[in-house]
Amino acid sequence: MTYVHVSTTRGRTIDDFRAVTAKHNPPQDIDGLLAWAAGSDEDGLHVVSVWESKAHANRFEAEQLFPAFQALGLMSVAADDMDFSTYETGELYIRP
Repeated sequence: MTYVHVSTTRGRTIDDFRAVTAKHNPPQDIDGLLAWAAGSDEDGLHVVSVWESKAHANRFEAEQLFPAFQALGLMSVAADDMDFSTYETGELYIRP
């Protein structure tokens, strides 16, 4: 079932997102990634990713995302500065 991950990280910007994405595979080469959107404002960095399944998202985090965070020294972000929401979709439309 399609899986959505939504995060907000206070104190981070789109430049942080770009630095992390430069350390892992490009989106078209990430297995199971259907879409992502990222941007920042005064509340921090907002990222929404849509996956074929939760297993795909978990594998990406373990094999690519967390190592990229470590390489950039971003693993120490305080839990109070992050908000996450995840869910399996009941409906999904992707424009062809």
